[in-house]
Amino acid sequence: MSAHIYNVTIAVDPTIEERWKKWMLEIHIPEVLATGMFHGYTMTQVFPEQEQEHPSFSVQYRATDLESIKLYMQMYAPELKEKSAKAWGNHALAFRTILEVIDEK
Repeated sequence: MSAHIYNVTIAVDPTIEERWKKWMLEIHIPEVLATGMFHGYTMTQVFPEQEQEHPSFSVQYRATDLESIKLYMQMYAPELKEKSAKAWGNHALAFRTILEVIDEK
């Protein structure tokens, strides 16, 4: 059985960066994990080849299977996306991808 990752990449307005990171680590990520669909996460800062105006971050939620991610997207994601939009509006813009782990050591 292969592992899957639900990857959320977020471009954050620098004026809210510190408050947003605190909110992610203390509120949002724990809420996502509380759904039971993921067994861990990694949060990283993205350093693109060319400098950008807004810092970007990636949160990779680890799931055992694709079904867990699909279930999360159906049952939990809409409400959590709405909470995020209410909290940060256009100051934190996200896009999401699903990754399948091919090899890992």
